Amino acid sequence: MNRLVLIGNGFDIAHGLKTSYADFINWYWDKKGMQLLKEHTNELSDELCSIKLIDSHFNWNEFWSIYFIHNERPKVWNGNLLVNFIKKNKDIGLLKYTDNFFEQINKQIETKKWVDIEREYYSQLTIVKHSFEIHRPVNYRSLNIQLEYLSNKLIEYLREETKWDVSLIEDIKEKIYKPVKRREVVVSGKNNSEDFFELKNFMILNFNYTNTPEMYLADNSTVNYIHGKLDDPQSVIFGYGDELDENYKRLKEQNDSECMRHVKSIRYQEHDNYRRMLEFIESAPFQVVIMGHSCGNSDRTLLNTIFEHRNCVSIKPYYYQIDDKTDNYSELTININRNFNDPKLMRDRVVCKDYCEPLVSKK
Repeated sequence: MNRLVLIGNGFDIAHGLKTSYADFINWYWDKKGMQLLKEHTNELSDELCSIKLIDSHFNWNEFWSIYFIHNERPKVWNGNLLVNFIKKNKDIGLLKYTDNFFEQINKQIETKKWVDIEREYYSQLTIVKHSFEIHRPVNYRSLNIQLEYLSNKLIEYLREETKWDVSLIEDIKEKIYKPVKRREVVVSGKNNSEDFFELKNFMILNFNYTNTPEMYLADNSTVNYIHGKLDDPQSVIFGYGDELDENYKRLKEQNDSECMRHVKSIRYQEHDNYRRMLEFIESAPFQVVIMGHSCGNSDRTLLNTIFEHRNCVSIKPYYYQIDDKTDNYSELTININRNFNDPKLMRDRVVCKDYCEPLVSKK
């Protein structure tokens, strides 16, 4: 038996990396605020938004200096202070989003404290699709330009986030390579009396762009960067992967390649990572271990291929322990369920909570 280890963003976060999309967007605004001050300009724009000082007699650096003559200077300084000031004082500064895409990303962070950029991108694609149906102008290319700009900025941000918490290595490594217990597997038509199943080969399927899993390699394991690597920006796949959704089927019917530009299953054909993953799951029965992956719809096509594969005998999620009494096991299994077409397979293959544990135990 083999093991396929799914690594998601929660894995990097557990290692102390600030790799959530909310942290990334916070970094973007910090950079934007500092750029306004350093360039001594009263207006600045990029593919996502524009910021303008309404009083054209000053630039932002001059205005900010004058403002703090009459107001107390903050103890901690960053560009977000200026951006938040602009957002709250619309009579002084004008923040204009290119369109609804980046505005909705920021609204999600403000209201929920988190956002799934890839999911929001797909939502905007389907909104554009509905606009097309009622004969309004469609601009898939504009949406793609914004996503590509965000992707490049995300790579820039992640390259700065490289300080790992290495204290977790031994504990997580033990979880990656521990044997499969019989109670974790449903073996159809067989009475297997073995307490453990021998594991021969391991593939760490890394959905992140960082190289955190490299710390956990062994002689019989490989890392598959299914969505690309930071040191090869051209390999990075950033988009959406839910071909099971009804809206996706309608998008496919449009005579416009731009609406399919960032569909993950199409991008997978540019490299052999997907093919190597298929070869691995075709080679022998395997257990899926989930570490820090939410199993959300943005990877639904790929996850469905894995979870419903005839060789998949078990799906074991390592959940997030929120506090002493709460965790996200139920939320995680709900998301896993969305990746199945056959509910019976889901019930047979997902390991029950009694035999699961947190990825990182609360100290």
